[in-house]
Amino acid sequence: MSLISFLSYGKWQFKEAYNTIYQGQNKSSQFMNIVKDAFGDEFPEDTDNFSYVTLTDLNNMADFSKLKEGDCFADLACGRGGPGMWVARKTKASLTGIDISEEAITSATRRIQEFGLDGRAEFQTGTFEDTGLETESCDGAISVDALWLTPDRNKAFVEIARILKPGARLVFTSWDGNIPFTPSDHKGELSDSGFEVEIYKETEGWKERQLAVYEGVLRSKDQLIREMGKRCAMPIIKEARSTPPVMEKSTRIFVVARKK
Repeated sequence: MSLISFLSYGKWQFKEAYNTIYQGQNKSSQFMNIVKDAFGDEFPEDTDNFSYVTLTDLNNMADFSKLKEGDCFADLACGRGGPGMWVARKTKASLTGIDISEEAITSATRRIQEFGLDGRAEFQTGTFEDTGLETESCDGAISVDALWLTPDRNKAFVEIARILKPGARLVFTSWDGNIPFTPSDHKGELSDSGFEVEIYKETEGWKERQLAVYEGVLRSKDQLIREMGKRCAMPIIKEARSTPPVMEKSTRIFVVARKK
């Protein structure tokens, strides 16, 4: 999820914010029920993630990353690990998930066996700007709805280029436009960091799904507060109220960029 509402909580750091929200998610399935209702057939049943990723997004990530059995890839800002493990399961590649939240890493690690990835998946704390991974150690990298959060996107893209092998691909979803920290276009930053952009397109139906999630959140706000706790639920509710006008001048994008 974009979590734009957290930007108004100046005393909150993103690490603390996400630890809190993942703790709340562990207490309630209602938010996932809202997303499932909004997404319909595009809902990825077993990912249990906190983003707007669809089945189409995940299939495209698996296909356009060109990953295969024996390869290894990174999922950056992996959250609870679902999308990355979905891609690993489909491609038969090995996964290292990176996230700033210890709560997310703990939850993701617990789910490795559920995805049948014993010995093929691991999770560790890190950031876009400092992944902790070896130079040219990855055959690919993915990121779902999170790159807008980095305070230094140029530094993040340089770090991602460092960990990728030559010719490997970064595949991600994010937003262009009227969102804090986000440029009108990522192409220049990617090119400056050593990437060649292969695909750059708007994700179909994203706005309708995101608005449907917000409508569901507002209808269920009392239940979310009761089950998740006010500290976790209120930022989600605030986002549902405040983000729709921001979406009028923004675009959710799917990007494939190959390291030169």
